[in-house]
Amino acid sequence: MEAEAIGRAILAHDPRDAGAHYVCGLVAADQGELDRARQAFETAAALAPDKASLRITLGNLALRQGDDEAAKQAFRQALAQTPGSVAAHTNLGAALKRQGRLEEAVGSYRAALALYRGSAWGGTDPASSTAVLDPAQLATFQNTSRTKLEHDLAQLDYLLARDRLPPKLDEARERLRRVLDGFGNEDRPSTPRALTAAERALIGPIYNRMIYRPPEETATPALNPRLDASAIERRYHETTPSVVVVDDLLSAPALAALQRFCLEATIWFDCKEHGGYLGAYLHEGFDHPVLIALARELGKRLGGIIGRHRLAQMWAFSYGQTGDGTRKHADKAAININLWITPDSACPDPEAAGLVVHDVAAPPDWGFSDYNLDPAPLERLVEREGRAPVRVPYRCNRAVIFDSSLIHESGCVHFRSGHANRRINVTLLFGERAESG
Repeated sequence: MEAEAIGRAILAHDPRDAGAHYVCGLVAADQGELDRARQAFETAAALAPDKASLRITLGNLALRQGDDEAAKQAFRQALAQTPGSVAAHTNLGAALKRQGRLEEAVGSYRAALALYRGSAWGGTDPASSTAVLDPAQLATFQNTSRTKLEHDLAQLDYLLARDRLPPKLDEARERLRRVLDGFGNEDRPSTPRALTAAERALIGPIYNRMIYRPPEETATPALNPRLDASAIERRYHETTPSVVVVDDLLSAPALAALQRFCLEATIWFDCKEHGGYLGAYLHEGFDHPVLIALARELGKRLGGIIGRHRLAQMWAFSYGQTGDGTRKHADKAAININLWITPDSACPDPEAAGLVVHDVAAPPDWGFSDYNLDPAPLERLVEREGRAPVRVPYRCNRAVIFDSSLIHESGCVHFRSGHANRRINVTLLFGERAESG
């Protein structure tokens, strides 16, 4: 490759050129030669110890290789040089999570969140922030959709009505309403578009920033003490496909705490184009103590299913009152636990609003884009196999536990109006999906 040839030519003249070592490492990583890439990145980082970006690249490669300890060391060295690096804080959290050190991971994620999405109301004013962002990270403040703006306005109204926010945020709420009113009929509800400069000026101080996080409350145990773990594990292993439905998964206090958190915390930063829903993730504020306790307790109580798998990812989706739901996909994990938390009174048609799990797994030689980003191959695969799916009706505090490689999709969403009635599902992924590609 031309880039590698240029890098090697530079090194022939100056073996201590950190940039040339870095370029050679990028080429090697792109070719799948990870050991050679790592050696090049280690050399580049040693030659330019003041460049945090080189340590971050080295740490990312170590994560890719499964060397979490080396990754953790690289990210901490990067932070010693650049304490405001959002990427270093976030990726350090990823390394800690993979080691099962969830509480420490949350600490790193929150440090990144304060730098990245701080607000004058959330404790960190962006004007005084020392955050170091990648250009790609700025897109979250520049794009929106009608679905996203409608959610944010409803959430602000919900918080203001309950005196969770200072009255001066009424003005910010009015600016948000003006931007929403200005969206023309040509804007499809869930299709993102770039905010204009005038729109950004109106809502920039609040848009996709951490404005409010409710006081933390503990609720232990997170799992319902009356769960029959042995029966759940037996059904999972004896059923084909491996799908088991568990009602009343959470204890009553844990369910109530999680419902309050999802309605009040301004953590819904990701607007999904298909289906008209928003996403909140572990690394960006979806980290209530009940969730951490839930992950721990699931591993202990359902060890026959989860086994040695550690928490890989955790998120929640918040849907509008109507929509198509989540399209066919599989997840990059071993075990999927899908939990609904919106009260049953919000759902007039539980049969239609639930989950469909197909008796078809994404092939092990398929990559992530094949089974998660492009639904067309999955549609063809499901149609070709022709097997009857497992259809699970909606119910509050109902969990569906299944093999993450199974192709699944949400039913169509039709919930009653009102912010408190939004369909919210929580997903916990454990372990890694076995892939041969």
